[in-house]
Amino acid sequence: MKPTLFPIAALLVAPIVALTAAEPASLSNWKEDFSDPASFAKHWSSYGFLAVGIDAKHPLGKPVGGADSRPEWWQLVDGALRGQNFPEEKHGSGISRNASGKDIRLRCRFKFPPGGMVAVGIRGPNPILERVFNVVSLHIRPDTVVAAENDTLHPKGSPEADELKKRGEWNRRFYYAKTEKVSLAPDAWHDLAVEVRGKELSVSIDAKPVLQYTTLCGDAPKTSIGFGTGGNGRTVMATWYDDVSFEPLPPAP
Repeated sequence: MKPTLFPIAALLVAPIVALTAAEPASLSNWKEDFSDPASFAKHWSSYGFLAVGIDAKHPLGKPVGGADSRPEWWQLVDGALRGQNFPEEKHGSGISRNASGKDIRLRCRFKFPPGGMVAVGIRGPNPILERVFNVVSLHIRPDTVVAAENDTLHPKGSPEADELKKRGEWNRRFYYAKTEKVSLAPDAWHDLAVEVRGKELSVSIDAKPVLQYTTLCGDAPKTSIGFGTGGNGRTVMATWYDDVSFEPLPPAP
């Protein structure tokens, strides 16, 4: 049977979604099962880097979001969210939804092919980078779970940092901070639970704890969550998400 598919990029707006006045109370506790294309288009926003405009200033390609995103990046297929990455693009695409909280729990189901990757980001006003960016970042592959971090390349206020600012370039470095080995079956659904209490990150997959990590700034207020794709850079690969929930953690005992 042919899958039911809804291209949604043309319906999306900028990566940080401007929600209606009636919705802020729901930002701290919400669920998404990707069964309603209209609701999905209202709450989620796609972004990425097109394989054009690659140069010294934009080494990943032309950054785009909303209606300029490729429809193939993120689509609803048979009641789940499918993200795809393409070999001609230097970086996998992402999709985000606004959220609000401090100590939080994020749950979802995910599925990836052999060699694929799930990317999860929780964003807020990152005090190290002094901008809204990931304060929690995870990369999950069939054999590893990784907590990633963002830090500055040069001390703030240094000549090197000032020169980057003049050129409009980020004073930022991305690195893998902690890696744990796992064994996850590809092409099968897995349950993910991510808890952030203060700076402490706890990750479980299929109800099994797989990673504990003290983040640099995970205690920042949360403003959105994001999912991403990844692959081998040679073939089109699909990453799937479903049954997402976001909620506050109960007070610590």
